[in-house]
Amino acid sequence: MRKILRGFLFHVGVLWFVSSQIGGVQFEDPVKTLALASIALTLVESLLKPLINLMLLPLNLVTLGTFRWVTNVLTLYLATVLVPGFKIVEFTFKGFQSGAFIVPELHFGAIMAFIVVSFALSVVTSFLFWLSGH
Repeated sequence: MRKILRGFLFHVGVLWFVSSQIGGVQFEDPVKTLALASIALTLVESLLKPLINLMLLPLNLVTLGTFRWVTNVLTLYLATVLVPGFKIVEFTFKGFQSGAFIVPELHFGAIMAFIVVSFALSVVTSFLFWLSGH
């Protein structure tokens, strides 16, 4: 129960962070839809993601695990199907400039938006779970 609650709280924060910093995530009613999307994402990741991983196991074995990103994209897609006001839309990343490197402005279509948003959600959520020790 604690793991599910922790996952829910992490998903609330990560979804809000990704929607405000990267873009591509839309909520109809921000607070209600954010909470519902976090619940859906937490439940899909804890209940359906193991089944998706099992179904994609042969592809993961052949590609040595590099096909694992498809699991994250499917998980995010299922969450958007379950929550009506939660959408992943195409967006333009405004770019990033630092003293060391420059990321130019990039436009992501619908499918690429799912991939980019699921990658960002996965990286930040994994980092938060690592920080919490679980």
